[in-house]
Amino acid sequence: MTVVESWILALAAFLVTVVLVLWRPGNIHEAIPALLGAFVMFLAGLITHQDVLRVMMVVWNSAMTIISTFVMASVLEGAGFFRWVGDRLIERADGSGRRLFHLVLAFSACLTLFINNDGSILLGTPIVLSLVQRLRLPHRAAFGYLIGACLIASTASPAIGVSNLANLEAMTLAGISLVKHLEVTLLPAIIGLTTCWGLLYLIFHRTLPQQIRVAGNDSMRMPAGPPLPHPHAPRYFHGPHPLRPSPPPPDPLRRGHHPPPPGSDPGAASPDRPPDFPFIWFGVTVVVLVRIGFYAASVVGIPPYIVAMTGACILLAANAHRRVMDTRAAMRRAPWAILGFAFGMDLVVFGLRNAGLIGLMSAWIGPAVRGTAWGPPFLSGGLTAAVSGLLNNHPGLIIGSLTLLDLHGVTRPVLDVAYSGVVLGADVGALITPVGTLASLIWFHLLRQHGHRYSWWEYVKVTAVVIPLSFVLALVGLYGEALLRGL
Repeated sequence: MTVVESWILALAAFLVTVVLVLWRPGNIHEAIPALLGAFVMFLAGLITHQDVLRVMMVVWNSAMTIISTFVMASVLEGAGFFRWVGDRLIERADGSGRRLFHLVLAFSACLTLFINNDGSILLGTPIVLSLVQRLRLPHRAAFGYLIGACLIASTASPAIGVSNLANLEAMTLAGISLVKHLEVTLLPAIIGLTTCWGLLYLIFHRTLPQQIRVAGNDSMRMPAGPPLPHPHAPRYFHGPHPLRPSPPPPDPLRRGHHPPPPGSDPGAASPDRPPDFPFIWFGVTVVVLVRIGFYAASVVGIPPYIVAMTGACILLAANAHRRVMDTRAAMRRAPWAILGFAFGMDLVVFGLRNAGLIGLMSAWIGPAVRGTAWGPPFLSGGLTAAVSGLLNNHPGLIIGSLTLLDLHGVTRPVLDVAYSGVVLGADVGALITPVGTLASLIWFHLLRQHGHRYSWWEYVKVTAVVIPLSFVLALVGLYGEALLRGL
């Protein structure tokens, strides 16, 4: 096979795989096209056995961290923690719609901080949906709360290495510890987050209700619908794929006052059961200690998944004693399928690298990264944002990380700045399009699932204003920090 033929084959296999992952014809699971794409690459000789073993280790370390974190969040959900938080949000708003807006955004950022990005969407969106239903907000006002929570969940993630699967894999591939990741991304991530927050408020402050009044005195009830799916396996969505329209959901007011049918979701907490506060505070303590433990373990070289699995086992053991939910259901609801999805998709990207396409990108950006101060943050970040916005940020971040690995003659401090730019491009820049992140696709699906139909055009009208400025200012902050360090 000639070099040009290997380029064509690798690029075609990659593009077909990404399209099938996003559109899922015949409602196939997205892990299937990812694994098939990897198999084609392997048959063509573009992937070696060494690549398979390397990717297997990278995916195991990253996916088990996400799976264990999701198990902990699932147990807390079963104890009634998130329903209780929803009630407190309205209580703390004290009748102010604008104050509630900031509380919702803060809650979304905290979910990303202590759970992860996709978990913030999966657990936070139903709570915000319940809020806007209880307040009987008009279409535009409800959209402000919903899209604000969605965008803040993602813009809060760059500095947190364990916030999503792609960040974890990029850290492993780049050989960067969790503490180092925080060090090189913290300042620009804060700038991007605060800019996004401020712009969202400027866009929606006129449409947010000045005064809010809860319709009814009942406590927080989650919107009617199927059990929460996991972030990287749409087959667990009880309905069509996020890119396709779904039928109208059952009337939430009719179902909201009745328990779900027996056996419909054995792991879900009954909306009529009061929160188990002793277990909740124990669980929150475990989650916080796990988050702190990630960074402490990073200093001594312990992988994050060891800490996450330890925390999940502790909560599952406590749950087996307390019986706040079915332990087997908590395990079943964990996103096990991301192991296959990430394994296949990463191998497809490695096939691109072995064909020489990622090396071409490295050769193209190399002179600017080595010879200019603006190259590491702006060029690496901009390219990753473009690839992620078009093809999704999971392959985008892996492509960006491998591109940096193939650079020659670049010092470690410069690589750290370029790496931070890549993370910002995948986590923030990609949000400008609805397909840029899996989190935004899941968010759209959850809205349609509960009868809130917002178009991609409504999403882009907001992100076209908020995301470019937030992303560019974050990169400017990264550039200024690099200059202060003498790079």
